[in-house]
Amino acid sequence: MAATTPFEPMPGSLDDDVIGCGPIYVWELPVRITHWLIVISIMVLAATGLYIHGPYLVPSNPVEASSRMADVRFWHEVFAIVFSLSVAVRFYWGFVGNSFSSWRQIIPHRRDQFYFMKEMVRYYAGRRKHPVPYTGHNHLAGLAYTIVSVGLFAQVLSGLLLFGWIMPTGPFHVLFGWGNAFPWDGIQGVRYLHNLLTFLFLAFMVHHVYSAILIDIEERNGVLSSMFSGYKNIRLGRTVEALGLVGHAPEEQARIKNL
Repeated sequence: MAATTPFEPMPGSLDDDVIGCGPIYVWELPVRITHWLIVISIMVLAATGLYIHGPYLVPSNPVEASSRMADVRFWHEVFAIVFSLSVAVRFYWGFVGNSFSSWRQIIPHRRDQFYFMKEMVRYYAGRRKHPVPYTGHNHLAGLAYTIVSVGLFAQVLSGLLLFGWIMPTGPFHVLFGWGNAFPWDGIQGVRYLHNLLTFLFLAFMVHHVYSAILIDIEERNGVLSSMFSGYKNIRLGRTVEALGLVGHAPEEQARIKNL
């Protein structure tokens, strides 16, 4: 008989058809606010950035063209600040927030996380009937968010390098005026990276919405509405966090004790 992993789900605990309706507060207010600010910022930054790259609204005269470009640049910079601050706050909250928003939950680094990541791959490949029941992020999504987070920081840095390059003097030029030293074609490489990351974020948003709808339908856990309310409807005592199969979720343990 083949050896089984100590993290293998027990029959009747993870793969049954029992659907519960126990609400649990998962996504804290800073997580929800930064989530939507990042979403809105990416959409505005993409629209304004594409206009800066190649104006797609034909002005009636040069004065109007100059004025419109100035307005577009202004809003691009405003939402760049919103985007950067939101990323910074979410990064900070990964160290001080609850267990579901912690970097320990999102960044795969333990054997149990990689095991259930493999199980989610099996689910998406049609080799598993149900997705692994998580309270917070599943670890395949956690891997995706880790990669996206690296991209978010790279986007902030590339934007600062572009801004520092156009500023002839001042603190921004001192701190970020070294874009021409970028190892990949200097400032043109920075601009290319900035544009490429924009399209990757937009593609990820499409996949993210699709996955959220899929999991909401499959698990009936209110994952979509949870990004507004903070609450998910969880099968009571049946998630991998509640069963103690991944990490440590004190919120789940406290909820089970109060049943």
